[in-house]
Amino acid sequence: MTIPVGLVDGTFAGTDLHAVYELQRNEIDAPHIPALVELPDVGSHATGIGKVAANLSVPFELRSYGWQLQHGARISASDQLRAASHRDSAIQAMADVAADDAVPEVSVRLLGPVALMMSGWLPSGQRILRDAGARDDIAGAWAEGTATLISRIRAVLGAAPIILVDERQAHLAVNGQVRTASGASFERSIDVSEIRSYWETAVAQEASVLVETSDELVQTAADVGGIMLDWPQGRNRTTERTWERIDGLVQAGSPVALQVEHHDNPQRYAEELVEQYLDWGVSHKGLEHVYFVTRFDRAGEVETGSGLQWLRVLADHAAGYSATL
Repeated sequence: MTIPVGLVDGTFAGTDLHAVYELQRNEIDAPHIPALVELPDVGSHATGIGKVAANLSVPFELRSYGWQLQHGARISASDQLRAASHRDSAIQAMADVAADDAVPEVSVRLLGPVALMMSGWLPSGQRILRDAGARDDIAGAWAEGTATLISRIRAVLGAAPIILVDERQAHLAVNGQVRTASGASFERSIDVSEIRSYWETAVAQEASVLVETSDELVQTAADVGGIMLDWPQGRNRTTERTWERIDGLVQAGSPVALQVEHHDNPQRYAEELVEQYLDWGVSHKGLEHVYFVTRFDRAGEVETGSGLQWLRVLADHAAGYSATL
């Protein structure tokens, strides 16, 4: 097996799913991992909460102020139905481009359950975060919906999904820093133990699940499973603790995704990354559980093509270099 592995994340410009998949197919291949394409230009139903709502069995409707939970059980809002249709199109487009070629794994970024509670609205017009019963219901619906998404990806594409759970703002809920609907005050804080219970539900999937969150909550995320974070920088106690956390995860067989910066010489940079990794005493064998991540932000064709090529060269050279050590 080639280790470590490159993983694609982020969003892309335009509305052509097939074009982005063609770029991924041309520039990276197994064992490196392409992304299920996210195109914000398609509309709010194709990204953020809309991307999550596509999988939920509970009804949401897009209002001028955001996605609002509806009474009842029937899904009828056009934006949620459009979101589900786009999800299916995104999966099918990847299968179309792959044709007879296998796609072993694919990454999928989703807003996490806590992010959904913070950004989504109750029928009353208040945040979902405000209601303890609604929080539990949404956490369950998120997990059920993600399981549905995973099953669909496996059935249509034949790929094993890697779910990247975006909880970068979850600390605001813990610290009582989420504004109420009126904006005049803040929602009551929720305990870290409750956040942990939601993430435990989130990671209990038939797939690799990595939670990305703030420094404040990263240990909580690491306690329940894999994590995603920026490559640790500097030599200080905080960086040392981060590498200790990474070592504990990879030795336990849990995945760790590390977002890397772009450098002009990917071969030399790959060697520096591997040396840094080993200098901190992290398990060499644990590299098989490490992903090198390149994240795109509404990237166009040129940026995407060069970025994918750079990631492939970086990860391939890191694998070859680590094998010599």
